[in-house]
Amino acid sequence: MSYHFFVGNDNGNSEHDLIVDGTLIQQPNVNCAVDELPWSEEQVPEGFIQRLQEQLVVTVDSPAARPGMYYVGKFALESGEILDNLQIGIDLKCDMDLPVINTLAQIAAVAVQKAYEEERSIPDHVDVEVDMATALPVTQHTDETAAKFEKRFTTGVHHITVHLGIRRVAVNIVFPFVKVVPEATPVIFTLQKDAEGKWREGEIFQEFVERYEIEKKFNGNFFKEKRILHVDIGDGSTEYPITEGNKFLRQFVHGSHHGAGYAIEEALDEFNRLIHLPNSPRQFFSDVLKNPKHKYHARAIKTLKRPLESQVKQIVQNVKRQITKARNEIDLICVYGGGSILMRPLLNPLLDELCVEREMQLLYIPAAYAVPLNAMGLDAFVRGKIYEALKNKAAQPA
Repeated sequence: MSYHFFVGNDNGNSEHDLIVDGTLIQQPNVNCAVDELPWSEEQVPEGFIQRLQEQLVVTVDSPAARPGMYYVGKFALESGEILDNLQIGIDLKCDMDLPVINTLAQIAAVAVQKAYEEERSIPDHVDVEVDMATALPVTQHTDETAAKFEKRFTTGVHHITVHLGIRRVAVNIVFPFVKVVPEATPVIFTLQKDAEGKWREGEIFQEFVERYEIEKKFNGNFFKEKRILHVDIGDGSTEYPITEGNKFLRQFVHGSHHGAGYAIEEALDEFNRLIHLPNSPRQFFSDVLKNPKHKYHARAIKTLKRPLESQVKQIVQNVKRQITKARNEIDLICVYGGGSILMRPLLNPLLDELCVEREMQLLYIPAAYAVPLNAMGLDAFVRGKIYEALKNKAAQPA
């Protein structure tokens, strides 16, 4: 079996969001190295296929990462093993094994699922060729770091073994071309167009249309020539790039080490004390915050309030700095990212006030779209004409 996949890959500090062959996958961005399989011989391999992302165990043999067996994503988080995750404000993503391993594992899992879906049997071997767009934080993105991250994928063949109980499927992955862009900038593509290449419409813009009493039919064409200040709030960083139409304005590159993760880390000790645990990982706290029905949800919210206020103040200051640098020549502030959901009750009124004062509009992306927006933008980019032109140019002899 052999496939070609387009992949839009957003390796966040807390969550891994990627679109592989049109399928959105969202997993905690963690893994752990282990010495043996967690299952006995009694497992039926077919039982793994549908929920493979939630019980993902792979063996990695790749020129880009330390070889070994890994639990990936949710399965790692729930395993009780010692986790590897991205250290906020410390780790350079282009140097880390974790984003490479987790990306390879998720691509391999989709390949196995697709092969099973088509053949109704578990394959022994699958070959995958991948065109991929991924991103680095604005504060980490340079020509050198982007090229380094790209080469980790494009150099050599990545051999991944996907474990379905004791059954193994060998998946070989090659990347003829990968493009690494600054985080947040691909979002402009997905604000304008949907997956079919038509002007985007629908509930993603509903609050914006109501807020500004826009009566005519509204779609993504509105953003075609707008100058937009993006506020992409993650766990470990917030990016503030400015785009004009489809152009990224490099003179306004700015990012800061502020995000929901810092507030979570500050609140974590108090949270652990309240729930009588000696320690728990940041991703566990994040999962509790996302689930209003969790028995610890109220305590998590309580311990987070003050640290979150501090992060919001810092983000607003950075937004003001970017607006001032651009001489107020901004049409729209667009806010998204996982951290934007937690911060919305505090951040939305402050930015709304700022927009009224500086005569611009605020598009605060609804929670349902706030997290996958980057992956959607990267997916649109990897399928688009700009990516194709860059790939063709790279293939030409120097």
